[in-house]
Amino acid sequence: MLFAIKKKQKERYFHDSETHELFETLLTTAKEHTESISKGNLFWRAQLGCANDPLYDNGLIIDYNAIPHPIERMKPLADKAREGRINPKGIPCLYLSTDEKTAISEVRPWVGFYVTVAQFETIKDLRVIDCSRGKINSMFMTATDLDKLWKLEQPTPEESIKTIWLWIDKEFSEPIDRIDNTADYIPKQIVAELFKTNGFDGIKYKSLFNNGENLALFDINAAEQIGDGKVFQVTKINIDFEQKWPFVFKKREKQHRTKKDTG
Repeated sequence: MLFAIKKKQKERYFHDSETHELFETLLTTAKEHTESISKGNLFWRAQLGCANDPLYDNGLIIDYNAIPHPIERMKPLADKAREGRINPKGIPCLYLSTDEKTAISEVRPWVGFYVTVAQFETIKDLRVIDCSRGKINSMFMTATDLDKLWKLEQPTPEESIKTIWLWIDKEFSEPIDRIDNTADYIPKQIVAELFKTNGFDGIKYKSLFNNGENLALFDINAAEQIGDGKVFQVTKINIDFEQKWPFVFKKREKQHRTKKDTG
């Protein structure tokens, strides 16, 4: 989308008329993408690593027990927040997941890593933008869309709005490589701040690491840890992959038809 390219490569803090038009479209259609999360809902949060409880023998440390991070370690620091998908550096955001496996997957540990996981409970009613509804790879995939794209036909207003929200859903769900240029964060952060300054409490989006969903809350105190955390050690990681270059056409499997099928 042109908006993302402009914000990463051309102008970051100045918004032209086209950008303001995009913002207006998002806000006027946001009601259809709003979800209410009531007080008392439970989510999970993971942090890499754990605390160590030393084991002594005759006054000497002979080993360590892996214990959960303390509660204060399970939230981002208010004044030292690292840059994230939703938040710029220095402005914290509380990232949660709908289940333990998704939470662990989102911090991207490797085999042998320890991960502390804790359950969090929302302490107030929340109104969030739900970006988990659209199919991540559904843009221009129907025959009608492809035909219009091929003929360079102007999409209808309804089709344009649908495409914008599909792009939003995809952008928030797409994993960011830790070594990527942080400029890739910028378009997401700008859109997130648009929703934040217009009264929304956070953004819900799909996880591409697992079948669960994630919730980013603008107020890090909108949810609190309940109970003690747990420590997990990653024992195996499954990786699926697909060749992108050179492009390979998939062979269609032959369908054997019987006399009964052909009438």
